[in-house]
Amino acid sequence: MGAYDYDAFVIYNPHGQDQEFVSLMTQVLTSPPYNLRLYVPWTDNNEPFEAVATAENIEKRCKKVLVVISAAFLESDLFHFQLKVAHSMSPGARSRKIIPIRLDSTEVPAVIRFTTSCDYYKKELRVFVWDRLNSAFCNCDDNYKSRISKAVSLPEKRALPDLIPTSPLKRVQSWWRLKASVA
Repeated sequence: MGAYDYDAFVIYNPHGQDQEFVSLMTQVLTSPPYNLRLYVPWTDNNEPFEAVATAENIEKRCKKVLVVISAAFLESDLFHFQLKVAHSMSPGARSRKIIPIRLDSTEVPAVIRFTTSCDYYKKELRVFVWDRLNSAFCNCDDNYKSRISKAVSLPEKRALPDLIPTSPLKRVQSWWRLKASVA
């Protein structure tokens, strides 16, 4: 896998509520402090939909896929095609390529049910949605490992005693003798 032209391909319904959300998301995520590059079909190119071109864009030009889930879009065959293409690029979510975003309380498709979704429809969680989406694009494994190695500093060589003076059994026996002599 080489360098990608875009950070994410956006799968969405180009009509109604989905279009409004994608416009807002594009405006927020492409500006500072996030500065992500999003490939948004029907806005980035004026070409008609082609299955081969979509599959190629998802596979070769985009690092991840943002899936905007709503009730209206779940009925679309185009949605299911794009979602299955994206899922086939990372079966089992090993590379965490698919990032679902729910606009309403609709059921997540079975193909991506096991992934954690960003619930934009919950007003109390909207504050965290943009930061959560941005953090999904960073290589968190390296960052997590470096934080752990900085937090825990172990000596290179551990010094163990040569001889353990008393065993636990001897300590218990001596304690009982002491108890018996006091009583």
